[in-house]
Amino acid sequence: MTTTDPPPAGWTLIGLSWDGGGPALVATRGGDERSLDLAPGTDLRIRLSGPRGCVGVWDPASDRRVACPASVAPEGTDAQCARCAARDLGRALARDAHTDDRDYVLYLAYFGPGLFKVGLTAAARGVLRLLEQGALTYTLLARGPLSVIRAAERAVAAGGFAKERLRLPTKTAAWWRLDPAEERRSAVRELRRSIEDAGLLANAEVLDRQVHDNVARFALDRPVPDSYDVLTGLDDPADLAVRIRAVPGRVLLADDAERGSGLLIDVRLLAGWLVAPAEGPTGGLGVRPRSRPRGDGQIGLF
Repeated sequence: MTTTDPPPAGWTLIGLSWDGGGPALVATRGGDERSLDLAPGTDLRIRLSGPRGCVGVWDPASDRRVACPASVAPEGTDAQCARCAARDLGRALARDAHTDDRDYVLYLAYFGPGLFKVGLTAAARGVLRLLEQGALTYTLLARGPLSVIRAAERAVAAGGFAKERLRLPTKTAAWWRLDPAEERRSAVRELRRSIEDAGLLANAEVLDRQVHDNVARFALDRPVPDSYDVLTGLDDPADLAVRIRAVPGRVLLADDAERGSGLLIDVRLLAGWLVAPAEGPTGGLGVRPRSRPRGDGQIGLF
């Protein structure tokens, strides 16, 4: 169920999902789930309160979320306790502690000028991984068994073509200086050609060379504010009363008319808190100001 209204009290926010084709906050209670649309222009009015708890683990076999047996409070951006994190399939893949018989896809993604990431995702997930990561422009390189795709991923990273990980502050800083659309696509095409010429995809099924762009889908084709506040933490309780400007991946860029400023929200900081309708203007937030670096003029789209 998708609704534009926050759920009543008693629901726990578990994160941001692109499963429905567009971004949505997802809350759970007793095994049921509700979604809150986050399309750009949406007014988000929610209260977050404690106690904050672990969001549990998604079980792909049963296609449902398994609640945390201990309901241990997580810290920072990690919405899982150590026990649930150890059982999480995605985390197990990242540390090479899991293998299965599914096909995987290797991708190359652009996050800004000179910022390229190589990664893998289960073929059955389609492009959800790219949306969740906030990939601005991307191409799907190859498909094959996990061992083959993992080896190709490491080879691309070891060759210096792309990184396996990019930090969120690095991604968000690039929004101020994105290349124009055709330059983004050309950069991805050229890097892909170099990867293929180096023979790094030889053991996998090479996929078509189409390049895709998510900038408009994320609403980053509109000007990004020269300065905004970055959410660093929440008091208990905290209210969010904002209008969504853009949703790149699992990050919200929002406007707060009452405070007269923009707000960058890593949704992982919201996960695990009880969610209900807001009771007032935005408040109870820890923030850190961030501004466009001096001399970083608006180029390309901006």
